[in-house]
Amino acid sequence: MKPGKLLAIALLLLSFVTGASGVLAHAELDRSLPESDAKLETAPIRIEIWFTEEIAEGSKIEVTDAAGTAVHEGDAELDLMDPDRKHLTVALKAGLPGGVYTVTWTSKSAEDGDEESGSFQFTVTGSGTPVASPVSSPAASPTVKVSGSLQAQPEAEPADIDDRALAIALGAGVLAALLIYGFWRLVRPKRHPFDRNPK
Repeated sequence: MKPGKLLAIALLLLSFVTGASGVLAHAELDRSLPESDAKLETAPIRIEIWFTEEIAEGSKIEVTDAAGTAVHEGDAELDLMDPDRKHLTVALKAGLPGGVYTVTWTSKSAEDGDEESGSFQFTVTGSGTPVASPVSSPAASPTVKVSGSLQAQPEAEPADIDDRALAIALGAGVLAALLIYGFWRLVRPKRHPFDRNPK
């Protein structure tokens, strides 16, 4: 094969490898929580996105409701506990009502700084705050029942304390009696041997 053809093939392979590496430098969406088109009974407290490669500071997540109003709190944060640096999160406002929400993300590749963006939606089927009150009411009644049963136990505690106090007092009394008897045996006047055999 002629040197010119070899050089042309080498340049073609080099351009292919360079182009492939440029394509791989975009951090695409790998998975999310909630997932795209998910239907949830209650709104999540945060949005989490994992990308296909390491991302850099400047990557963003924005969440809006059906009216286009932002419902996220603060800026998206890179999960520093993730050794691969592919995990990005953003907090949501509390008590979001039911409706369709749009998540728009922008990733910044840590490899070359290239940006990629996309979006997906999820739906909250519940009605937000009103749903929380029926749920909290049944939860409150078992708490009352548990506290009532716990209050019944202190009534038995004084009897237990009295029994223990009585046992301790009896034990102390027996011990004191033994000590007194032992002390009396030590200090009592000894009878003279001749007293036992009177003349």
